[in-house]
Amino acid sequence: MTVTQIADIGDAAPDEFEQGLAVALLEAADDDHVMGNRLSDWTGVAPTVEEDVSVGNIAQDELGHAESLYEEVADLVGSSLDHLAYGRPVEEFRNAQLVEREFSDWADTVVRQYFYDVADDIRTAALLEGDLADRDESLTGYLTKVDEEEDFHAEHGEVWLETLADDADGKERVQRAIDENWVDALAFFETGPDGIDLAAAGVYAQSLDAQSEEFVDEVTAVLEEYGYDVPETDVEDIGAGRAGKHTDDLDDLLAETREVREQGVDVPA
Repeated sequence: MTVTQIADIGDAAPDEFEQGLAVALLEAADDDHVMGNRLSDWTGVAPTVEEDVSVGNIAQDELGHAESLYEEVADLVGSSLDHLAYGRPVEEFRNAQLVEREFSDWADTVVRQYFYDVADDIRTAALLEGDLADRDESLTGYLTKVDEEEDFHAEHGEVWLETLADDADGKERVQRAIDENWVDALAFFETGPDGIDLAAAGVYAQSLDAQSEEFVDEVTAVLEEYGYDVPETDVEDIGAGRAGKHTDDLDDLLAETREVREQGVDVPA
C-alpha cells in the first residue's frame, strides 16, 4: 500500500487517533532517516577526531530512531520497514526540507542539526503528553528514550553555536546559515496534505502552531545569548516537504541509500 494520502493509512488504521499517529510517526521516521543519512556525510571528515565520533553517534541515533518508528508505522498500516524506508517514491516522503539538502559547510551542519533536534524534541514531547501514554506503554517508553537523546543532540549543537560565536569568521558563517535555514526550520511544523488535526485527534498535546511558537521562543533565546540575529518569523508558503515537494538533493540521497541496500550492506533505516 502507499502512504501518500491519509486515505491509504485510514484503510488500515482503525480510528482517528491511530490514523493520526501513523502520520505523525511517518513524518518523524522520514525526518530521522534523511537526517541520519545526511549527517553520515561527515564520517571521517568532521573538523576534529572527537567531533567525528560525536556526529557519527548522532547519525546512528537518528537512523536507529527511524528504523524503530518505521516498524511502528508498518504495524499500523500493514506495510513493512523495508518498503517505508526504501520502497516509496520520493514524492511520498513526508520529511521536512530542513534535513534533506547537502550541507554546505560545518556551520550549516551545526545550525541545521541544532534546529532539527530542538524541533524534534518539541514534537516528541507533544507526542508523549498526548493520549499515547494511555494507549501504548511500549511506544511511550521508547519515545521517552528518544526524547532524552534529542536533548543531548540539541546540547551538542548549542555548544558549537557558542564555540563558533567566539570566532569572527565562524560567527559570520553561522549567521548566514541561520538566515538561509530559518524558513525551513519553521516549515518543520507545517502539516501535510491529509488535513488531520493531530492535536484534536489526541496524537499531540499541543497544536503545530503552539509547537512552532515554542521552537521560536527556545531557539531565539539561545541565538540571542550568543550574539546571533534571529530572522523575521512572518513567512508564507512553507511546508513543501510535508506536502511531498522535495529538492533534488533528496532524490540523490535516497538513490544512494537504496543502492547500498541493494548491494546487501546491513545498514539501519
